[in-house]
Amino acid sequence: MAVAKKELAQMTRYPTWIIQFIVWPLIFPLIYILSAVGMAGPQKSGLAAFDSVAGTRNYMGFIVIGTMVWMWVNTVMWNFGTFLRDEQMRGTLESNWLCPIKKVDFLIGGASFSMIVSALLTLVSVIEYRFVYGIHFTGSVLSWILSFSVMIPGVYGLGTMFASLVLWVKETGAAVQLVRGSIMILCGITFPAAIMPGWMQFIAKFMPFTFGISATRTIMINGGSILDALADMLICLGEGFIYMIIGRLCFTAVENKVRNSGSLERF
Repeated sequence: MAVAKKELAQMTRYPTWIIQFIVWPLIFPLIYILSAVGMAGPQKSGLAAFDSVAGTRNYMGFIVIGTMVWMWVNTVMWNFGTFLRDEQMRGTLESNWLCPIKKVDFLIGGASFSMIVSALLTLVSVIEYRFVYGIHFTGSVLSWILSFSVMIPGVYGLGTMFASLVLWVKETGAAVQLVRGSIMILCGITFPAAIMPGWMQFIAKFMPFTFGISATRTIMINGGSILDALADMLICLGEGFIYMIIGRLCFTAVENKVRNSGSLERF
């Protein structure tokens, strides 16, 4: 709770983040939407081919759902994944690490803060896509929340692994680009995963976001119910919990490493 309160205090002291919260959801999917308009042809004849693969002609809704999830994961990567590294750069991590508390509590505090930030970003995105892009989302607000909630274990499991890696290799930029680029390519953020080569589809099945995005699209743009998306949601949850276990093991390993080597103060 103390860590989360500290992060929230810093966020409210520097409110310029509001600008990027408003601008990024509008700009990011635009390049993919405009590309889709161009590739659909003057008479939009290409939409038939898209419909046969994606199961919907609502290409704008298809794209914005994927980009919302990507922005959510990306926000976690920067806020939660680099949390320990930021503390190290400020010079506060080593002194905090000496406190007689569980070290994973630092990550739990960072995760709580990231959850609030991600929820705000998603809320702003839904409002802007509805009233600026004119996209009609189907389903109830409760079903939307459930479809996003099943991705939380995977998001924070991956975030824990990422935070552990960053603390070990002392590098954030390259690691973030690698992880979020892989998610964008493999999870079908802007295109149906079914059009990828077989080996890429096989890898995508081991990423919970592939199923989370599919479930969210079923509910929010295809008019499906929770029952229609239940299979994807259960797979997403199951893989997400596996990611959480792996992330906890990675963090324990890095915790032991820095204790034995005394490398927290090294940059």
